[in-house]
This record gives sequence, structure tokens and C-alpha cells, in this order.
Amino acid sequence: MHGPQFAKDYVNSYLKNEMPKRLVKYRNGWNTNQGDLPDPEDYFTYEPLVMDHWPTIITLVISTNSFEQIGWDGMHPLYRVTYSMRSYVWSRTEGSEQTTIMRDRLCVVLRSALLDAPCLEATDPRGTFRAQIDQTTMREEFSDLTLLKGDRVLAGGYISYNLLIDEIVHREDIATVSEIEVDYQAKGPSGAFTENGYVNQIVVD
Repeated sequence: MHGPQFAKDYVNSYLKNEMPKRLVKYRNGWNTNQGDLPDPEDYFTYEPLVMDHWPTIITLVISTNSFEQIGWDGMHPLYRVTYSMRSYVWSRTEGSEQTTIMRDRLCVVLRSALLDAPCLEATDPRGTFRAQIDQTTMREEFSDLTLLKGDRVLAGGYISYNLLIDEIVHREDIATVSEIEVDYQAKGPSGAFTENGYVNQIVVD
């Protein structure tokens, strides 16, 4: 199994690749510039003690909600695992209005990336994980503004969602049969037992 670290890394890698492309399209659509809608400078899968660059996107696993066995991969059971996730947006600039607009717009672009199921699945070229976001579980929350030194203001928001991924439990062999020896007796024409013997050894992988 891969676990929550893989789930975070999967989404984080997808957002690193997808967000810059989407931001270009949204700047053109909203007729704004990179100063008002900048590219995120950092992507984390943990909560850093200090954030030095803005905007920042942080993706975390909050809990693991369910394990559903959906089949087998050879002798190994295959599970559909559901992770409760959050992707945070933190923005900072001068002025409360500008910071709020920047945060809200970044959350919209983030939302559009998370809702794009084909692009999310394409992150896994093998197609074995079947990563999928349950769109019915998506919810957005926004923080209050925090006044920093001077006129700088900090604002945050997050999108919560459930991520589903296929994971395999690799089972180890408890014991291995190396050979089987069978005792037999042969019958003669009259039906009477005539001799004892052994078959050749049978090796089992």
C-alpha cells in the first residue's frame, strides 16, 4: 500500500504542473496580470513553521476514511482507499481588498484544477491508481484577514475533498511447499497388489 504520503504527493505533483497553465488562461479571461494573480511560489505536503514565499499551496491528508476491497491483483487483494484531503491557498500582498481578491481568485483556479478529472488521472501514466476526487465532497472555507507589518495583509482558504486511490496489499508467503512424495501400490492383472513404490518428487513453486 502507498498511504497518505503518496496521496499528498500525487495531488501536489499534479497541482505543480497544472496550476501555472491554468493561471495563464484565467489571467487572459479576467484581463488581469501576474501581479494581481501570481503563480504560487511554493507547494508543500506539510505545514511549514515559516512561510517565506507567497502565494503558497499546501496539500494535506486529514484522515483515511475507508478501505473497500474491490478485487485481486494476482494473489494480492486490491483496495479502493478514500482519503480526506485539504488543499490550502495562502496569499499576502498590500491592502485588504487586493489580498482578498487574490486569495479568492487563486481558490477558483485551484478548484478548477481539482474538478478536472481527466487531467488528474493523466498524472499517473500507468493508470493503475485510478485517482479520483469525489466532487460531491468538495467544500471551500476562507480565513479571516491577518494584518501584518505595514499595509501587508495575509489571507487563506482551503478546499476539502475526498480522494480515492487503488492500493494493493502485497501478501507474503506463509509457507512454501517444495516437494510432494506419494506412496502407491501397483495392481497386477489379477487385481492383487504386487509392489510398493514412489512417484517422482513434485516441486511446487
